[in-house]
Amino acid sequence: MWTDVRPAAEMPQLFERGGDLISFAGGLPDLDLLPLKELSEQMGRLMRLGGRIALQYSTPHVAKALVPAITDLMAREGGRTDAGNLVPTAGSQMGLLAIGLGVAVPGETVLCQTPAYPGAAAAFRTAGLRLHGAPEDAGGLDPQALPATVARLRAEGQRVRMLYCNPTFQNPTGATLSVERRHQLLDAAREADLLIVEDNPYGLLGFDGRTVQTLQGLDPENVIHLGTFSKVFAPGLRCGWIAAPAPLAERLRRTTEVMALSPSAFTQAALAAFHARSGWDALIDAYRERYRERCGLMADALEDELGTDGPWQWRRPDGGFYLWLRHTAGADTRRLALAAAEQGVSFVPGTHFGLDGEGGDALRLAFSNVPRGRIAEGVSRLAAVLRGAEADAGADVEGRTV
Repeated sequence: MWTDVRPAAEMPQLFERGGDLISFAGGLPDLDLLPLKELSEQMGRLMRLGGRIALQYSTPHVAKALVPAITDLMAREGGRTDAGNLVPTAGSQMGLLAIGLGVAVPGETVLCQTPAYPGAAAAFRTAGLRLHGAPEDAGGLDPQALPATVARLRAEGQRVRMLYCNPTFQNPTGATLSVERRHQLLDAAREADLLIVEDNPYGLLGFDGRTVQTLQGLDPENVIHLGTFSKVFAPGLRCGWIAAPAPLAERLRRTTEVMALSPSAFTQAALAAFHARSGWDALIDAYRERYRERCGLMADALEDELGTDGPWQWRRPDGGFYLWLRHTAGADTRRLALAAAEQGVSFVPGTHFGLDGEGGDALRLAFSNVPRGRIAEGVSRLAAVLRGAEADAGADVEGRTV
């Protein structure tokens, strides 16, 4: 593995639980909404009628029965694909590594929207790729500056191949790139001869039910799209897909076959059966409403505890799993994470989302899986730590002045 180009990114500890800990760390879906009785019956039927096939090895293709479930999800955001362009993965994380190994060449540079999902940084670095922040401004990715950035890096001898982004309800900021910017970004990427990798776990989880057309739907010939059932169904099934231009799909299929030999036929069959019997509407609508409520509870609690004109600033997202807080005067959120853990609350420091250790003044809060009755309590514990840090900083400044 080409890990000598740069060490793999450190992955945050997201899923620790136990005791009185209130975790705002991991972006876990709320599986209380899954119809478990119905699923149990469907899976039992699958085992009785086709278990010998469902539990056998399969080919590195999306099962024919699952294709309608994927195309249904993608079409809700304007995506366009067919069976020949789909590559099965064990979730988007596998897809990211497959792209790094199967499309790029070790030593090439990937431009990344920042702050970036740390799993993407880890996957690309493990594949031997270099990372560089994509140009951005207050509106997000800056298409106007993209060609010049690419030209500069190439003039310095870097081989810039891809642009990675998470344009809808981004992890960790919750931000969404406007439709106008999407068109401009696609034009700029073509001008700069860049392939776009679009990571889209949260696009269907807008709180008001509205969606934004994916980059893949706008330009399927120059976008590799990563989809997953982890956020709209359940992560434990480890099932996702890559929708890629035809020449790249076959290359990625060979790469995933080396990585996993074959996808889980049982998982694909179970998801296909659920979609055929129930569709996606009821479950996705329930997820949207649940996350809308929890986001509102967290944002309201933050306003009550920290105010809206203090040093900690954030925006209410329109969907997804996360709130992103930044300290206007700078803060060491790694140190604050340790103090928060002592008070029984956890979050992810912003440095985990930086490409070179930046982001120390920020933190990510996940509201998706916190019991609604504990959100305000968790924010209260967190706010006490953040206010304590402010008091310590003020005392330190006063002491130096004297």
